[in-house]
Amino acid sequence: MKKIALIMDGWKRWFTFAWPAGILQRIRQTGEEVSLYIFNSSGGWSCDEEYNTGEYNIYRLPDLREFDGIILDLNNIGYPEVWEDVIRRAKESGVPVISIANEIEDFYYVGINNEKAMRMMIEHLYEKHGCKKYWFVMGPEDNYENVKRIAALRAYMDEKQLTYSESDFYCESFEYQCGVNGFEKLLETHDKGRLPQAIICGNDNIAVGVCEAATAHGYQVPEDFCVTGFDNFDKAAYYEPRISTISHIRENVGIACVDLFLHIWKGEKPDRFYYTDTEGIFWDSCGCMPGEVPDQAEYLKGQVMYGIETARFEDEVFSLEYELLKCNTVREMMYCIPQCIPSLKCDAMYLILDSHMDVYKEQVKLHRSLSFFDEDDFHVEGYPKCMQVKFAYKNGRMLDTDRMEIEGIFPFFEPHKGGTDFLFLPMHFRNRTVGYFVIENAVYLMEKQYLFQVVKTLTNAMENLHKKEKLEYMNQVLSDLYVKDSMTGLYNRMGYQKLSVSYFSIMKEKKVPVLVMFIDLDRLKYINDTYGHEYGDFAIVSIAKAMLKYCAADAIAARTGGGGNDIIGRLGGDEFIVLEGAKDEMTGRLLAQKIRAELSEVQEKMQLPFQLSASIGAVVAQPGEENVLGSYIKQAEKLMYEEKAEKKVSRDN
Repeated sequence: MKKIALIMDGWKRWFTFAWPAGILQRIRQTGEEVSLYIFNSSGGWSCDEEYNTGEYNIYRLPDLREFDGIILDLNNIGYPEVWEDVIRRAKESGVPVISIANEIEDFYYVGINNEKAMRMMIEHLYEKHGCKKYWFVMGPEDNYENVKRIAALRAYMDEKQLTYSESDFYCESFEYQCGVNGFEKLLETHDKGRLPQAIICGNDNIAVGVCEAATAHGYQVPEDFCVTGFDNFDKAAYYEPRISTISHIRENVGIACVDLFLHIWKGEKPDRFYYTDTEGIFWDSCGCMPGEVPDQAEYLKGQVMYGIETARFEDEVFSLEYELLKCNTVREMMYCIPQCIPSLKCDAMYLILDSHMDVYKEQVKLHRSLSFFDEDDFHVEGYPKCMQVKFAYKNGRMLDTDRMEIEGIFPFFEPHKGGTDFLFLPMHFRNRTVGYFVIENAVYLMEKQYLFQVVKTLTNAMENLHKKEKLEYMNQVLSDLYVKDSMTGLYNRMGYQKLSVSYFSIMKEKKVPVLVMFIDLDRLKYINDTYGHEYGDFAIVSIAKAMLKYCAADAIAARTGGGGNDIIGRLGGDEFIVLEGAKDEMTGRLLAQKIRAELSEVQEKMQLPFQLSASIGAVVAQPGEENVLGSYIKQAEKLMYEEKAEKKVSRDN
């Protein structure tokens, strides 16, 4: 099975889907065992630099050496560092690379001949309509296609010895507003009596913007001047006046890419440059009358149906947003997608997350450690080596993904047949990478911009859940600071007083015997006076660790229930108490032995200059007995002092 990686950017461009659609069309026509892996982002469409960083990080996900061919669409990425990184990794992969819509050194090129196509337009205006004075409203100055088209215009003007100046050019973007802004600026720059004979625009969006701005100033197209576009968008044919433009079938670029790879894989050496066909379409906006008028009714019908479909999908997204608010886990969120958005039809979808996203949940459950991962632990460049499959939906059913981990993206997403496509979309909190979303056989959805909205909605919900979990965790931390001893992690006197009585009462109601253990660290004053408080604190922490080690893992959680439920509290400097569900007095003796053995082991291992030991008294409160907790505490304390007396140890020496 051959694998092609397509790295591209954009959702807003109507033609974005055309390239992968053409690739898949040709693969299926040939019957070749080839699959397409698309890594798409919406970077550059936001003003938030950190958001764009998170989007573009998807390009770092694949190991490009694992592919048999790479296709790059970098023309709309406005970040040089992203360009450079993708190009560097593509060159280092050692596999054939095709750049579409942009010539890049050492790579094959597939796309239109922008210079030839733009020369076709200005040549028509000059020879057919006699235009000699021009204004130019074009795309971004650093855009490859824009640079090539402007170069062609300048070359033709110089060839025909037509006069022009830099003030005749306006460059901004390929959007409608560029046309409006460009016309306003050029009109302001030039005397109103010096209107051009033609305004050449970088694409049809710009051309429509120019026409609208001209109409607002009382000018008519083409009566006052011609206006031309490029790319043959729908608006070119159905706007009034119909926009003269350059047509090219973008699917043909994808088709040509597959044919080029097939030649390379066979060991052939094709030409480095492959140009797809273009055609000049000259309509009302330049004064030409087309022979064949597009079917306006059919177009309007399509627009109406698109509006209905869009409204339905927006309702589905609203429903999704509402249901996500009720979810407490990411997995619950993912279940909502197929339920709330039935129009999102695909063969499979997967959610892969950084596994440390689960740490919040675990910390909130345990309430044990005040340590936690920092926000800086999120990746901002690349992805963790090991990721967790959080959700999988394939062929109409959910798959069990508990503890399913993957390294890289293969072979988990290995297709069973050629002509399969996988769309990889970034999941992130601004620049902090969370994971990625994978859709199988979903190229058609790229045209409708559905996935962008779904992923954005899901990501926002995930971030809100993340913040909620973090807030819950921090509240627990603050609560622990109130009832916990910061040195040992045990409950302090306040915590013990708040929990002990209710715990004891509940255990009696459940008819569960309660072990009451009183512990006193031996000779703490002597240790402090002789060796310093640093050693004294070490002794205190050591006994606390021993207690936590041999009580149940959730011992400090003040839970009710079976034998693993207990409350541990540090009452004073060297006094401790344990309340634990127990069967009989043997439970207390075994626990005391383990604590003593642990202290002896620590003393030997650390080679302490003093004996590390504790005196322990324990009693078991039976459910039927009427004594209150205080009486059992006194009994346990008495037993502790009896043991201390037997050792001939005093707290004061």
